[in-house]
Amino acid sequence: MSDDTDTALLVEGFRRQLAALVTPAVIREIEDGASPQSLWASLDETGFVDAMLPESLDGAGLDLAQAFPLVLAAGEHAVPLPFAETMVARAMLAQHDVPVPAGAAIVLAGRSALIPCAGVAGHALLDRDGQPVLVACSAAGSDLFRTRSATGIHVGETLATLPASDDGVLLASAAVAAALMAGAMTRVMEMTLSHASDRQQFGRPLGKFQAIQQQLAVLAEQVLSAQVAARSAFSGRGFDATRVAAAKCRANEAATLVCNIAHAIHGAIGATAEFDLQLYTRRIKQWQLAFGSESYWAERLGQARIAARVDTTADFLRQHLATRSV
Repeated sequence: MSDDTDTALLVEGFRRQLAALVTPAVIREIEDGASPQSLWASLDETGFVDAMLPESLDGAGLDLAQAFPLVLAAGEHAVPLPFAETMVARAMLAQHDVPVPAGAAIVLAGRSALIPCAGVAGHALLDRDGQPVLVACSAAGSDLFRTRSATGIHVGETLATLPASDDGVLLASAAVAAALMAGAMTRVMEMTLSHASDRQQFGRPLGKFQAIQQQLAVLAEQVLSAQVAARSAFSGRGFDATRVAAAKCRANEAATLVCNIAHAIHGAIGATAEFDLQLYTRRIKQWQLAFGSESYWAERLGQARIAARVDTTADFLRQHLATRSV
């Protein structure tokens, strides 16, 4: 699908589906141990999980740039299942003519000590000595953020093997995490702006105080820069290491400020189980810890900058964007 109008309509339809299916009540039920199968079946039936598959496989044929708004929306709605991960994993499998497991929820396990949604998926795409493989799996270890994540997985039967690639699974994992973080941070910003407008303090809204306005400006700056960086990672024909490094590094850096400012403006209510803010900030912190810290990705950016042998960082960016935009 190449027409921008058609893509926009597709994304709008997806947002309506998420608003109806993924309510805060449903998120809390799954976090508390309810079966995710009903929600997953509903998401799978919408067909959006297959949006990146070619039309010959009943997909919509979306490329990375067109799929990005779907991943962003999944983050904005705190989808408690690996929708975005499965969409990308299915596209990677189809690209190499590997049969896509019908109905399977797939997590991306790119060499991380924390795997989001591992507790609600039966399959994982992981890297095994430079070889991406699809395996049956179950969660192992701790669920640090009460999001049905896990600090590891039990690896079962190997179901498919993809051609060797350089960090292919890690790059996909980090890119998806950065986009989901950008989406969740967008929702946190909206909630914080609304709270600052509605909450009265000393006879006027919080948002009328200069100190709060300054913090809201910093919050918006961080969220928008994370969105731009994540969008860049979802450009071109595949996940580029430098763009993914910039996206995950920027999202990780933004996460700390965004969560701190949002909770400071909300006060104690923002951390309560009954209030929805923590549904998003817990997930932001989860993705922040998964698939590489900002230090790790900043180091990879530095190595790429040195290898490029250019005079300035601006030259490096111009050279990289010019050669990687197709």
